[in-house]
Amino acid sequence: MEVPFSEILSRIAVIDRDIAELNRLKSRLPADRPYSPTIQLTFDKQINTLLNERVSLMELPILHPPLWLLPKEGAEGAEQTTLLKERKSLLAGDLSVSHPNEQDVINFIREIPKTEVHLHLEACVNKETLKFLYKKNGIEVTDQEFEDKYNFKDLNGFIQVFFFVQGSVKEASDLGYFIDSLADYLRSNNIVYCEAFFAPSKFIQNGLDFDEMVEVMVNRIRQIEVKDGISIRLLVDVSRSFGPENAMNNLRRVLGLKHKEVIGIGLGGAELMGPAKDYAEVFKIARESGLRCVAHSGEDDGPWAIWDAVNLCKAERIGHGTSAIQDPELVRYMKENKIPIEICVTSNVFTGKYVRKEQNHPVRYYYDQGLMLCINTDDPDIFNVNLTYEYFKLYRFLDFSIDEIIDLVRQGVLCTFHPEKESLWKSMEEKIDQIKLKYNLTTDAQAILT
Repeated sequence: MEVPFSEILSRIAVIDRDIAELNRLKSRLPADRPYSPTIQLTFDKQINTLLNERVSLMELPILHPPLWLLPKEGAEGAEQTTLLKERKSLLAGDLSVSHPNEQDVINFIREIPKTEVHLHLEACVNKETLKFLYKKNGIEVTDQEFEDKYNFKDLNGFIQVFFFVQGSVKEASDLGYFIDSLADYLRSNNIVYCEAFFAPSKFIQNGLDFDEMVEVMVNRIRQIEVKDGISIRLLVDVSRSFGPENAMNNLRRVLGLKHKEVIGIGLGGAELMGPAKDYAEVFKIARESGLRCVAHSGEDDGPWAIWDAVNLCKAERIGHGTSAIQDPELVRYMKENKIPIEICVTSNVFTGKYVRKEQNHPVRYYYDQGLMLCINTDDPDIFNVNLTYEYFKLYRFLDFSIDEIIDLVRQGVLCTFHPEKESLWKSMEEKIDQIKLKYNLTTDAQAILT
């Protein structure tokens, strides 16, 4: 559908005004009130909706565009360069200025290819898909019950939402919808490689077959890779929530698989209910069998919990790690041993154990200390966030520059378990360089003309 140029400009101006107003209101929220996280997420959700509309408008074909927007026939040299800059300033924004428009920063981040490795499959299921599955499986759930479930206040409340999502699954084929929902999220944020956690314990308790569930998911993952070029790999959550014996049973199930898409295990669940040391034997067998091993740690417990995860479980990455900042020796150890931290800013603010507002998140300190980091959402559809906005929060609240954000994208690739990290980053870097030109992130006039 073609739209008059004036209408597009008018609507973009309204969107920019509304986003600026929402950001101003959001910035006035007190950080230490119990109601703040919920209201903040409401703001984030509305801002994201407006940003998505803005991106869609920028991609519309223009009906009768003004002549100045088109390449000027016969224009050469400096004149052509000026025209290109004018069009780029309107259509793509200009990030070369001292204080670029925030929406242009977000658009840039959205467009560049990214990776994500701390992402729970069940928490990528949007509410529409969830309602469809409940209805399909004959379970009555009202809209009010949905809203009440998602209105949680702490980590344990989040875990209950997690079980609520899992309750929509009554047969293995339902997990195909989970993968489809994940793929929609990845496409919308230009995430080209993803490692997602899959927690099988509740499903198995409900009578589903592990091998059949994995077969359904792997088949959909392969179809998506062929269609979209997006690679999805699974880490099976052995889970603290069900105890060490159940974790060992989950590991044995994983060891019986032959799919390259299932690459390892993760230790999730309520951290205070299951210290990492209780799962050391599970991790030992997993490592010796060639599986990759990661652990949530330091999200709801102190730095001693992270020490156990890296020393006893030999975790290759630490999920969250917000309490590591309390122990300088631990920070030094993780830097020297190149153990990445999976940063999840919004998730940490929402659960609120160690971080109450973005400005106080330790990610800035970790980055300045030289730790390996990767940026993640944890649970996008539960927290109403996406990876684009997670990176933007670093820019807006923690003084990360555009160059530092690109460096974090690079680090994110190096933190993955992708078998050819350097090759993956090289292909991503080439695309990022082209997008940088679009947003005037170069002073090379010849490059602009290319």
